[in-house]
Amino acid sequence: MIKGKKGAAGGQGEKRSRILRQALLPGAAFLLAGGILAGWGGAEMSGKEDKAVEPDLVLCYGEVNSEAHIMTKAAKYFAEEVERLSEGKIAVEIYPSGQMGDDARCYRAMQMGALDLYRGNSASLAECGNPMVSALALPYIFRDREHFWKVCDSPLGQEILDDIQVTARGMKGIAYLDEGARNFFTREKPVTRVEDMKGLNIRMQLSGLMEDTVAALGARAVPIAYVELYTALQSGSVDGAENPPVSYYYNKFYEVAPYYVKDGHTYAPGVILISEITWNTLTEEERQVILEAARRTQAYNREEIDRADNKAYEALERAGVQILEPEDKDAWGKAMEPVYQKYGAPFLDLIEEIRQMR
Repeated sequence: MIKGKKGAAGGQGEKRSRILRQALLPGAAFLLAGGILAGWGGAEMSGKEDKAVEPDLVLCYGEVNSEAHIMTKAAKYFAEEVERLSEGKIAVEIYPSGQMGDDARCYRAMQMGALDLYRGNSASLAECGNPMVSALALPYIFRDREHFWKVCDSPLGQEILDDIQVTARGMKGIAYLDEGARNFFTREKPVTRVEDMKGLNIRMQLSGLMEDTVAALGARAVPIAYVELYTALQSGSVDGAENPPVSYYYNKFYEVAPYYVKDGHTYAPGVILISEITWNTLTEEERQVILEAARRTQAYNREEIDRADNKAYEALERAGVQILEPEDKDAWGKAMEPVYQKYGAPFLDLIEEIRQMR
């Protein structure tokens, strides 16, 4: 939540803090309290502990991945840019490792004003009113990373980002982030053909789109919280899951699921989101700081993701992981026809425009 400046008796920071607290529903406070009681850890502040300027505003930013992950590094970069551009007047507290909960919980918290910022995902955002950005999570819609960024950096990409505020209710998209292509990994046997997926229990994001994607390959989607995935793989509750290489490596899933197939079924962009309730409390100057910091973070992420992917693959090879290429890539794409029929219908023109972009 936004917090006013310490010791500001009746000042602007206190006034804005009081307005926000009045705007929160009881359920929002309950969401935060529930997380704290469940053992949420502390936040990481941007910049040095001893600040020359006490911030007028402190914003909370949630991230499901660990400290070393490229998405958390992007969050830290964003926080540093916000502090620098605001000359210390705005600070951002980062809560990594799923301390604020999963996507669904954080979206609800943002809609109620209990969380200021979160790095969401276009696949899980499909559950929030099916905004245009959910089309970017359709399987095999992007040819490669170059195509991904061609779309995200275009006027069409900005239109899709702006649509989140219109369609997803209570959240505003301010930047795209590249987490990498999502690939399947398994515990007991390698998977290289569509037929190899048949009958496997695969942990997927809590998203109808992602569940139907794995079902189209003959597997069964199992909805397990991300923070519980390592244990589920270790115990055999699931046969596998899917993640970009950086997430697979930094969350150490390779220790319990050492077969990784580069099928690239989804290249769903991450999205830095800000709560609309928070956004509406900001001055125009503060909004420009947030937007410029987000723009710079997107550029930083674009430069860093290739390096992060390569570093992860090198480390995985050293760890003895079997990194596999799919056989008959066309067969994987053809299996997705039912998914496109179900989820692509509202976005046929958009899908065609994305595919034609060079």
